[in-house]
Amino acid sequence: MSVVLKTGKISALTAITKILPGQAPALRQTLQGLTAANGGKIASLGTIHIVRWVIFDDDTRLFFATNFDGDVEDYMRDFAERAPEGIDAIWGHCEGYPGARDYPKLRDYILGSAIETTGYYCAYPNSTVADINKALAWKAKFDTFLDQIG
Repeated sequence: MSVVLKTGKISALTAITKILPGQAPALRQTLQGLTAANGGKIASLGTIHIVRWVIFDDDTRLFFATNFDGDVEDYMRDFAERAPEGIDAIWGHCEGYPGARDYPKLRDYILGSAIETTGYYCAYPNSTVADINKALAWKAKFDTFLDQIG
């Protein structure tokens, strides 16, 4: 049984890690900076449909759920190579976190914390983030054209 579920071009991963005692407030502050408006490096990766972190169980555990283009190896390698500071800022508050710069250890940590994704809904399972962005750009151009002739 795989902990990563794939539908078309889109994959899903869910993981739960333990938060170090007393670290939940700092972790919460870090996560609040990762809103859609402040996506920073996450938005620049260009393969993430959605990512969610939730602190729960009386501030003792961190829930991570994501849907992304491609396979889990490429996804996690992108994080490790292109946004290691962000990954460290989040999971650095969790027990056993090995750091983002050692990719095999990071992969083993995340997949070792992963739980089975039994199912999920994806509106466009064969459309990557790039495909969706391209379609939105074409729609904006078409709307502008209609406004000019209308």
